[in-house]
Amino acid sequence: MTPPFRFLQIAAMVLLASLAGCGHGPRSGAPIAGCPDGTVEYLSVTESGEIEHKEGKFLELVDRKDHKLVIVDLWATWCGPCRMLGPHLEKIKKNWGDKVEVVKVDVDKARDISVHMGASSIPDVRIYRNGTQVSDFVGVMPYADIESLLKSLK
Repeated sequence: MTPPFRFLQIAAMVLLASLAGCGHGPRSGAPIAGCPDGTVEYLSVTESGEIEHKEGKFLELVDRKDHKLVIVDLWATWCGPCRMLGPHLEKIKKNWGDKVEVVKVDVDKARDISVHMGASSIPDVRIYRNGTQVSDFVGVMPYADIESLLKSLK
């Protein structure tokens, strides 16, 4: 490889690395206002205590002003770690009931939302209160750690 070409190759890699860090990405304090709306799933607990997946509008579920914590799970059906995290979030909904909302955004079905939120790795979990992001994590987190995180945000 000739030296000038090598320099261009390195410059291109540096540029791509810097662009990969652009976008909204996980960050506390980010408001949800301005995010595209769309149909997503949310978890509900039936009278018999079973988890039910329902459809709702993303902004109605997340941009609320009632101080309720809203967990937004950016995931995909083909993602193994996402499928591992799912039961933990269902257990959170069962145990916390109406104290939390769990919203599931399939990144393949709600591409506008996931792109706006800058989800580059999944599962990507954002936690909102009053329409503002208060915490986040990427990857699978044990149930006890998720619960501790939520308790710290009460």
